[in-house]
Amino acid sequence: MFSLQRNKLSRLALGGALSAGALFFLYLVRPLFTPLLGAALLAYFLKPAVIALEKRGWPRPKAILLLYLLGLAVLALTLLYVLPRLLRELNKFLDQLPVFTGEVQGWLQHFYDRYQRPGMPAGLKRLVDESLAVFQGRIEVGIRQAVGLLAGLFSGLTSIVLAPVLAYYLLKDSENLGRSALRLLPPAWREDLLGLWMEIDRILTGFVWGHLLISVLVGALTGLGLFLAGSPYAVVMGIIMGLADLIPYFGPLIGAIPVVALSWMESPRLAIYALGVIVVVQQIETAILAPRILGQSVELSPLAVILAVMAGGELFGVVGLLLAVPAAAVGRVIVGFLWSRLVSR
Repeated sequence: MFSLQRNKLSRLALGGALSAGALFFLYLVRPLFTPLLGAALLAYFLKPAVIALEKRGWPRPKAILLLYLLGLAVLALTLLYVLPRLLRELNKFLDQLPVFTGEVQGWLQHFYDRYQRPGMPAGLKRLVDESLAVFQGRIEVGIRQAVGLLAGLFSGLTSIVLAPVLAYYLLKDSENLGRSALRLLPPAWREDLLGLWMEIDRILTGFVWGHLLISVLVGALTGLGLFLAGSPYAVVMGIIMGLADLIPYFGPLIGAIPVVALSWMESPRLAIYALGVIVVVQQIETAILAPRILGQSVELSPLAVILAVMAGGELFGVVGLLLAVPAAAVGRVIVGFLWSRLVSR
C-alpha cells in the first residue's frame, strides 16, 4: 500500500516537473508565438482549398504550392495596380493636410471664442476643460499606438516571411502531426479527444476563412462605393474599412469614424455619401455575406459575441478584439465536451 502511494506521488512529481519545464521552455521561446500564430491562421485559411484540390487528385505539397503561387500573383497585381493608387491618394492627402489642419484650427478657435464667453458657468467650464484634456490625451495615445504598430510591422518582417514557411509544413504534415499527438495520449482518451479536436478544427476553419473573406469583400465594396461617390481616397478608405471589419460588431463603427472624418474634410456632401455607403455595405454584410459565408460556424449568440469582444479588448487590446470570438467558440466546445462527460458519468 505504501509502495503504491509512493509510486503515485513519484509519477505526480515527475508530471509536475515536466509540465513546469515545458512552461518555462515556452516562456523562453515566446517570440516564436507570433510567426506560429500567423502560420496557424494562414493554414486554416488555405486548408479548405487544399482539401478541395486533393479531392481533384492533386498531391498535397503541389496543392499548397499552387495556392502560394496564386497568392503571389494576387500580391503582384496588388503591388502593380493598387499600391500606386494608394500611394497617390496618400500623397494627395498629405498635400491637403495643411488645409485640413487649418480648417480644424478654425473650428477650434470658433469653439474657444464661444467657450470663453462670460455667461458660461465656472463648473461647466471646468468640466469642458477636463473633457478636452482627456480627449487630447487619448488622441496622443492613439497616435503613439499607431506609430508603434507600424514600427512593429516593419520590425516583424522576419515573422511575416517565416509564417508562410511554417504554414506549408503545418498543412503538409497535419495528419502526421495529429497521429503523433494521439499516440502520446492514453488509449482510453483518444476517441473522445479526437472528436473534440475535429469539432474545434471545424469551428476555427470556418471562422478564419469566412471572416477574412467577408472583410475583404467589405473593404472592396466600400472602396468601390466611395469611388463611385467621387472620393479621392477610395482605396485608402476601403482598406481601413476592410481591416476594421475584422473586429466583430464594433469594427464597422471603428472604421466609419476616420472614413467619415476624412470625407468631411473634403466636403460635407462627401461625408454624407461616405456614411451612406458604409450603412449600405454593412446591410449587405449582415443580410447576405455573413449568413452565406460565415453561417453558424462559431455557434454563438450575438450577446455572447458582444461580451466576448468587450472582454477580449479589455484584457488584451487589439489582439483580444480579433481573437475573442474564436477563443469563445473554442471555449464553448471544450466546456460542452467536459460537461457531457461529467453528466454521462
